[in-house]
Amino acid sequence: MDRKEIKELAKAKIKGNKWNIWWPYLIITVISEILNKLISGGTTINLDMNNLESISTMTVQQPNYFLELLIILITAILSSGYTKYILDFVRTGKFDANTIIETIKKKWLNILIAEAIAYVLIFVGSLLFVIPGIIAIFCYAFVGYVVIDNDISGIDALKKSREMIKGYKWDYFVFGLSFIGWALLVPFTLGLLLIWLLPYMLTAMAIYYDKLKEKKNA
Repeated sequence: MDRKEIKELAKAKIKGNKWNIWWPYLIITVISEILNKLISGGTTINLDMNNLESISTMTVQQPNYFLELLIILITAILSSGYTKYILDFVRTGKFDANTIIETIKKKWLNILIAEAIAYVLIFVGSLLFVIPGIIAIFCYAFVGYVVIDNDISGIDALKKSREMIKGYKWDYFVFGLSFIGWALLVPFTLGLLLIWLLPYMLTAMAIYYDKLKEKKNA
């Protein structure tokens, strides 16, 4: 894959379009945070550092992993609608917010199935040491794209994602790694660089998917 070509194309596409990429992302992020607060309730620690006895009496709310998974899946469903929104922009140069809603309405169950199974497989892979977990992450990297871009079941989307990335795991890893330098600069700009970096990365990832799909004739 020609990383330079993909990234240059992404830079050209986001010119004058950053706000259209940002506002749905912000809404989904806010919804996700609200769900996190409402469902999980967060973790509270009562600890008085001036009182050594407090160390033995501190209270910690244990995380509820089922609810955390539920939040992840709900966020994945919302994000998949957003993925379709970005993918359509990459292909047509136009934005349509209705795409997000329509994608969620039509694909939510397949998205839920695909993302839930992918989450479990990645989790199990991580338990089998680091490398199997990393491989699983790459195998299902395009599950979200595949579900919203094809009329297939969630289980078939998992298989198709594995087929698409076959032979391109290292290439995709290097492609993702190529954004690290920009990401490291974000704190030094007080976060302002993110205004440009987020649209750039999201658009570049969508273009990468499209190019890979073209190569695989998927």
